[in-house]
Amino acid sequence: MYFFFSDSKAGLKEPGKINNLQCALNALDGYKEALEYLKKNPKKNSVVYLACLDGEWSWYWSGSNKISKAHKTALKNCSKNSKKNGNGECFLFSENDKIVWELSEEKKVSLNQVIIKLNKHDENKYTGWPHPYQFVNINDPRFVKYTDQKKKLIYVNQNDDIEGRYLYDREDKSDDFQVHAIYVLASDSKDKKYDVNGVIERIVLKGNKHLKYKTKEKSFRLDFTKEGKLDVSFLRLPITKKELNNHQDGTTLIAAEAVRNGFYHPKKLYSIFYQDKYKREWGQVGSGTIETPNGDVEIVSGVVYLGGEGRRDAYIPHLHELFHALGFVQLCAPAAVIEKNSRWGKNDHLTFAGDIMSNNDSGNGNIDSKRKHYYGHSMKNCPMDLRKSVFLEPTEKDPQHVPRTENCYKTQWVEVYNHQRSVDCLNRLNF
Repeated sequence: MYFFFSDSKAGLKEPGKINNLQCALNALDGYKEALEYLKKNPKKNSVVYLACLDGEWSWYWSGSNKISKAHKTALKNCSKNSKKNGNGECFLFSENDKIVWELSEEKKVSLNQVIIKLNKHDENKYTGWPHPYQFVNINDPRFVKYTDQKKKLIYVNQNDDIEGRYLYDREDKSDDFQVHAIYVLASDSKDKKYDVNGVIERIVLKGNKHLKYKTKEKSFRLDFTKEGKLDVSFLRLPITKKELNNHQDGTTLIAAEAVRNGFYHPKKLYSIFYQDKYKREWGQVGSGTIETPNGDVEIVSGVVYLGGEGRRDAYIPHLHELFHALGFVQLCAPAAVIEKNSRWGKNDHLTFAGDIMSNNDSGNGNIDSKRKHYYGHSMKNCPMDLRKSVFLEPTEKDPQHVPRTENCYKTQWVEVYNHQRSVDCLNRLNF
């Protein structure tokens, strides 16, 4: 499909006539932003103006109900920027989805090829930025398979070996997808025994009660033992509290260490509770990527920090981070936070207050109360729905796993959910 037209509407600014492909390419960032604006506001208009001189350029786009207002605003600001940067006169580059900048036929074809590639949705773009310490090598002497936890994990600190505590994931009451809790200490943490004195269990159960209350129907399927108690595993890190706080990404370090200790069961979603403080965080998402013989698989977990005031209402970050670990809020959600300077252009929070996934104030922790953004919505172009998660019960007839790219990373933006791909990624974990 070609986007070019040689004429423009009467009375509009004259289209650019610089027959230079690089000039036109320089305006594509603005063109893409203008198209995204139109996608969200289909009844409005947008235009892009471009100045290009001696390899330097300036562009500005504007959107409005009235096309004339959009032209006036874009031209004014483009000219202001161009004058400051010495880029020459501004000309019309595009109006709505139509590029009117005049190029030779050969260069039009080249530009259209770039536009097609630009508009192609790349799920791999919307994955977490990998760090070297995120990766877990199965040949590491400290690595333990999830099937070998019980026989291979040992207490590094013998004082940690107390009644009612377990290093491993105990035998399950259910064989279905479920949330498993892990209690984590630094090497020098004073053991407050939150795993055996009921603190973590109360947080998790309160979170489930809140989820059921706000959705009126769903809660997480929790990992209970056959005795009916919440199964909470124990893990002491090989680094001190200070070392963790000085780490560039301590959350990912914790999550990767959990994976290294066998917490990567294909049917488990892990909620990790670190007893002490980590910087000024209340909760974050961490991941560990296993380099299996079948290919890499990213294991994403929610991490909650209980130090200081962290225990107060800890069920909120518990739920918040698990939702993130499941891939929410997807960046295609209408109210996903815009961040023009980020590599994604957005982040996985909501712009408005009062929701548990809000960017700032979670208020009373609503869970997509209007059913428009991530739970029980009807957006066809944003198919991931928390309501359908395999980890929630009752289970839907068409449940969804964590959305995955072809290389088995969790992605924050899928236009088409590929159920089989997610299943195949989980199957990689059986090696």
